[in-house]
Amino acid sequence: MPRLIAFTLATYCYLQSGFAMADEAAKQLVGSWRLTSWVIQIVGGEPTEPFGPNPKGRAVFTSDGFSAFMIARPDRKPATNDSDSAALLKSLMVYTGKFTIDGDKLTTNVDLSWNEIFTGTAQIRFFKLEGDKLSIRTAEQVSAVYPGKKVVGTLTWERER
Repeated sequence: MPRLIAFTLATYCYLQSGFAMADEAAKQLVGSWRLTSWVIQIVGGEPTEPFGPNPKGRAVFTSDGFSAFMIARPDRKPATNDSDSAALLKSLMVYTGKFTIDGDKLTTNVDLSWNEIFTGTAQIRFFKLEGDKLSIRTAEQVSAVYPGKKVVGTLTWERER
């Protein structure tokens, strides 16, 4: 019985420290972040910048656990017809939802998205925070941008003051 109590206490302390570290990481993410680059590495191929070398974007993390991501091509123009409107959809990525942290894993449970394929999904990313620089990377996955290819995307952000 004493071993069971000791094991239970050790497990509780371990889990509490993990929750505390996740809470601390979430607190460090709170704020507004400006996108500085978006690179997609095609597995077995060359890296690409799908929205060019200067994409526009913002990520916002709130203290109550919500995140919002918006990424756009820098050369977007107002639509004047249906074809232009369809093209605008291809030059934008947006999703929001409640986020959680587990180690270096950032999961957003998407509640709203520019593309209904993402709504209701858990978008899992891996992050690295160094001062006012934030790097968010996808796992290797089938690309929504390059159909039929596997990719790893990396987004780099700077904290806005």
